Amino acid sequence: MKHIVELIDQATIGNCVHLTDEQLFKLSNDEVNFIVNKFASKLMIKLPIAEINFFEWLKTNDLDVWNDMWDDSIFENELYIVSITFLPHILDDSGRGFPICDLRNNDNYYFHINNMVDEESKIIIDSAKELFKRMQKITVAQLLAIEISIAPIDVWHFAYKHKIKLDDAKKAVQELVEDEALVHITQAEYLLPFLPF
Repeated sequence: MKHIVELIDQATIGNCVHLTDEQLFKLSNDEVNFIVNKFASKLMIKLPIAEINFFEWLKTNDLDVWNDMWDDSIFENELYIVSITFLPHILDDSGRGFPICDLRNNDNYYFHINNMVDEESKIIIDSAKELFKRMQKITVAQLLAIEISIAPIDVWHFAYKHKIKLDDAKKAVQELVEDEALVHITQAEYLLPFLPF
């Protein structure tokens, strides 16, 4: 993996790696794992353009959450820099991106399959999948349940990915909670067992 070490060295300014999207998305899974294992405690990385576009959307649609994450006094005016530990997540092509799961001044809306209540959620997920297979309309709540069953996702990436109004996505969360199919953990410290890192 000498070529990967050289690539990282050439793209590093200070303690931040600035790879182009082309360089990022050419990396194999083995190369990504090597980078994370070798540089996780040493380097940060600039988010790819697609994820920067998402966070610009977030800035417009939920400024309080954007401020909670990107208060530029923390990053000394260098936005969209994250730990290289998140490299597998930011390269994930499922639309989940850099997880919003550690908010301190706002409620978290990050969901893992373990947030789903076994029997109630199974019924919702199974019926939604069946409707989806038949190409019939499903509700936003059903779509959210399917997404959570596939992999962890936050409500902001969910709304952005599916071009759903953020209020409608949050209403879907509330609907699943009221149906006793979803447990909504809002405080970051209680989310730790569910986090992807």
